[in-house]
Amino acid sequence: VDLDGNNVVAMHMLAAMTGGENDGGEGRASNEFVSALFDDFADTFDEKLGALGYKVPQLVGEAAYDMLKMSNMDTFHSALDAGCGTGLAGRFLRPLLDGPLVGVDLSKKMLELAARCTITKGCGLKDGDASEREGSEEDERSRTPLYDSLMSLDLETATIDELVPGDSIDGFDLIVAADVLVYFGDIQRLLMNFSELSNGNDEKTSFLIFSCERVDDEIAPPAGWKLQSSGRYAHSKSYVTGVAEQAGYDLVSYEEIVPRMEKGEEVQGHLFAFVTGGSAPEDDYEEVVQTIMEEL
Repeated sequence: VDLDGNNVVAMHMLAAMTGGENDGGEGRASNEFVSALFDDFADTFDEKLGALGYKVPQLVGEAAYDMLKMSNMDTFHSALDAGCGTGLAGRFLRPLLDGPLVGVDLSKKMLELAARCTITKGCGLKDGDASEREGSEEDERSRTPLYDSLMSLDLETATIDELVPGDSIDGFDLIVAADVLVYFGDIQRLLMNFSELSNGNDEKTSFLIFSCERVDDEIAPPAGWKLQSSGRYAHSKSYVTGVAEQAGYDLVSYEEIVPRMEKGEEVQGHLFAFVTGGSAPEDDYEEVVQTIMEEL
């Protein structure tokens, strides 16, 4: 780092190795670090994560399906894939949507890969995985992009006008962030902005689903999060739910998960699903979630 003080990856990893003492007090990885990191291994991203047993996109998709059943809607009308990467989560979200699927990521190379995905190709699909259809219908599906739009924006400051120009929607039914909060320590600004981007109100519910790496409440720092030697942040359950509540969200589903393996060890994580808006009491949500889990 002394030889190249402009090396954003080295600077971030130095902060990780020194317990966050050199992170500049930002409480998150810099945009430059995230962009550089994922630009560097965009071409091998899916392959490497597959070898590590990575399953967060599928878990997020399954949680989104559960929330859809809870909502009493046939489909979501809009969704934001926050930190979409190469589109692995988008593959699970698209079947649940009848409206725009918007992807945001800081890495332009990851966005380029996601832009190549169609309804039947790429973004986690291998050759032969797509359902068999005939003639012009299959041709149309193979040309239809998986995402309606993809853009490079900061998730803490992105606005609905930037994400969906033209006032076509006033917010998202569903926002997901698969393995994104691992690059944020302090998540208050992020969740507040997610709340701004949601379309939940007195008459309508909006859902937020995301994963984090986990630090147990008993050993978590007073802040509720820590920068690990891996360069990723971990959060306690109580910290996450507390910040989400301040942003106007109610917890409806929680699960401890193993997002992937690392150096032969299970990474400790957790998956959250929140709701905002609507008039149903929290007890009703808990009853619906219990019913869904019994059916699965």
